This record gives sequence, C-alpha cells and structure tokens, in this order.
Amino acid sequence: MSLLAFCHWVAKTHIGIAMRDSSWDFAVVEIFHLLALAIFGGAVLLVDLRLLDLAFKDLPRRQIAREFLPFTVGGVVAMVVSGYLMFANGPVRYYFNPAFRLKIALFLLATVVHFALQIWTAYRSSEKSVSTLWSRGASVASLLLWFAIGLAGRAIGYV
Repeated sequence: MSLLAFCHWVAKTHIGIAMRDSSWDFAVVEIFHLLALAIFGGAVLLVDLRLLDLAFKDLPRRQIAREFLPFTVGGVVAMVVSGYLMFANGPVRYYFNPAFRLKIALFLLATVVHFALQIWTAYRSSEKSVSTLWSRGASVASLLLWFAIGLAGRAIGYV
C-alpha cells in the first residue's frame, strides 16, 4: 500500500470521518496535543540543559535523565496519538503539504536522537564515562531539531 493510498484509507475510517465532520473534535485534540507538547518539551529542555551543564549542576546527569524519562516517553506517546487524530482530519491534504512532511521527517530523527541520548545517559553511562563533547553536541542537536519541528508545525497551516 502506498502512502497516498494509506491517506485515502485513513480519510474513510470512522476516526477520519468523525474528525473531519465534528466542529469541536479537532480543537479538543489540538489542546491535548499542545498540553502533551508542553510536558514533553519541558522534559526535553530540562534534560538537554543538564547535559549542557546549564541547569541542575548539583544533580547527576543520570538522575535527571532517569527522572524525566517517564515525561518524555509519555509526552511523545500522547503527541503521536493526538497527532494521528489531527492527521485523520485531512490526511490527503497533509500528504501534499511539504511542511507536514518535513515535520514528520524531523520528528522521527529528533525522537531517535533524543531518546538515544537520554536512555544512554540514564542507563548505560556512569557519570565519569559521559563524554562531555558528545553529550553536549547531541543535546544541541536535539534542541535544534525540536525547534525546527516547531517551526515546521507552525508552517503547516501556511503552506
């Protein structure tokens, strides 16, 4: 099944029809999406700031990475679910939107980069084995990717 065929299929599902035909569903789901983004984004920011030694300097990197892992995992799951529901509102329209395609590509990359960094820091490293240069570079890359996703997300409505 091609990606376009999948988009046509999503548009014909009960969820796609409900999201498209409701006056309130999209707005409610978008609020949920933005709340999940706030939780997730805050957790990502705090983990990355710790790895950059800009916050929580008195706490070990491992501890911060572990304690915020449920927030990043929960936030990304909630964003994916709510994002799918918003996508179901007009999947064919989104298929042809270059900003949406960019956002999804960046999201996949940023998710891999951030979770590789956070999980490695939380469970695979000791405080002494954390390469400052590597973790700082990955943290900067993570922050830049999430910022770019935000820009691409805002551009969806204008492209």
